[in-house]
Amino acid sequence: MYQEQRLEKILELLEERKQLSAKEMVDYFKVSKDTIRRDFALLSQRQLVRRTHGGLLPLNKEPGPSYLDRSQKANKEKTTMAQKALQLIQDGQVIFLDVSTSMTLLAGMLNKEVTVYSHSLDNAIQLSSHSQIDVHLLGGKFYPKNRFYYDANQAHILDNLRFDLAFFGASSLANGEVTFEDAEDVAVKSLVFERTRTKVLVAESAKFHQHANYYLARLQQFDYWITDQKPSPDILKQIGSETTILF
Repeated sequence: MYQEQRLEKILELLEERKQLSAKEMVDYFKVSKDTIRRDFALLSQRQLVRRTHGGLLPLNKEPGPSYLDRSQKANKEKTTMAQKALQLIQDGQVIFLDVSTSMTLLAGMLNKEVTVYSHSLDNAIQLSSHSQIDVHLLGGKFYPKNRFYYDANQAHILDNLRFDLAFFGASSLANGEVTFEDAEDVAVKSLVFERTRTKVLVAESAKFHQHANYYLARLQQFDYWITDQKPSPDILKQIGSETTILF
């Protein structure tokens, strides 16, 4: 049996059984452990499965919860993450706040004299009560699920800007890639990312087990990663020493 045929069969078995072990597949295909290990690694590299110690699990490919659902579940960990993000902000800076429940918590806490750009409706609402903050809401078509605006012409207002700090959320961190659900959302973030001196990712470690299709950057391209717990050794190895991790 060729490798691609075996990979297809592994995916079929995973869909049926919901989890697979390397030993099961060695016995099933009558091949070596090294062969199955290479198969598992290739499926993981293609972002078709979630690799575990000694086995595989399906990726979570269900559509993510809406912004409102996520905001109702905002917890102590997200509040702590927002507080850590707040400590990085200084008076006089020009910053960007992404669409994220953690960002909206940060917007509510923000008490510095800063200029803030965002395409998030909820961030703008939170910031509107702070008279010392110069708020710029990027307009365009409203996307109700994740409550952001996008218009190509509006987004290019960012072309002539340079941000001191930008805070980004994430839908997924699978394989160390920061990805999102909406192409239009990523179009805004990409423009900001290219024009920012200090890039800060604010995302829970559980996002390594989620899936999203639109790529922004690799995790190690961020200057800071604010998360909810100490990452596993495997994750730390992926990131290397380029990114400062706060938890």
